[in-house]
Amino acid sequence: MLQIANLNFKYEPANAFALQNISFQVKKGEVISVIGESGSGKSTLLRLLYGLEDYDEGEIEWNNKKLKGPSFNIIPGHKMMKYVAQDYDLLDFVTVGENVGKFLSNFDLKTKQKQIDEALKIVDLLDLKDYFPNKLSGGQRQRVAIARALAQKPEILLLDEPFSNLDQSLKLSIREKIIDWCKENQITVIFTTHDLNDAFYTSDRILVLQKGEILQYGDVERVRESPTNSYVAKLFGYINLVEVGVFNKMKLSDIDHYNYYQLVYPEELWLNDDGEFIGEIINSSFQGRDYLIKLKYLDFELFTYYPYKLKKGLQIKFSIPNNRIIKS
Repeated sequence: MLQIANLNFKYEPANAFALQNISFQVKKGEVISVIGESGSGKSTLLRLLYGLEDYDEGEIEWNNKKLKGPSFNIIPGHKMMKYVAQDYDLLDFVTVGENVGKFLSNFDLKTKQKQIDEALKIVDLLDLKDYFPNKLSGGQRQRVAIARALAQKPEILLLDEPFSNLDQSLKLSIREKIIDWCKENQITVIFTTHDLNDAFYTSDRILVLQKGEILQYGDVERVRESPTNSYVAKLFGYINLVEVGVFNKMKLSDIDHYNYYQLVYPEELWLNDDGEFIGEIINSSFQGRDYLIKLKYLDFELFTYYPYKLKKGLQIKFSIPNNRIIKS
């Protein structure tokens, strides 16, 4: 188990903490996604876990062994971990296959080649094994860096925005292969992302950071169903977030406190002939499977989904069977 307790860190000479009071646990074989706005501390957290920075206070333990930063290790980084940063750190003067096998033992070359081929197959790059990295695209270089980490079969895999340069169609396949392989080999994965689809489809739990502090940590479904506050809710894309006082007009809540919001996800706003409210269609935007509908009710706007395009200006009934109150 990976345990982080009361972790504090600041970059010199800055006075403000980059990370503060960070505490959470990760079980062996779990997949954890770290989300938050740019500058929230996601990449810094991975660097601290891997041992590239010296934390000011707190503890990091893996299986009850304390992990320290570069001041305590001749070679920064921990043997049981592999970290794939956003710069990829590839050698352009050796082949893709040689890059992937860079840290593998040469004692058994047959086994080494098998590990290289297996890792490249996971990221769909086996046919480019003899190419040089400088001939590859950004997305391909990213996959080579991931393959190099996979080939070493670490106990913990740290990935910083691992799918950011992949085309959408390719991402779906590669993401599934990587996570399935890590699950099969009981490898703990912690990755940062700006894409909530990555978090939803791959994670056991989500950790939400804001300005260096943990706002929420829990099961994927639980975090989305009960976000701590509006910051967390907004990370999930289109939402209906209105002051509680406004929703009181809609008789959805008796709470009258303007430090809270009424949160309704678009799929929880239903357009139907039996709806008790009437709104006006502002816009219909095609989303692929359906349309994102923007409608106006009273003096505010709401979002929902609908299988068909609706004409602007149309008066339509709707209901809200499910909603929740969260902090601002």
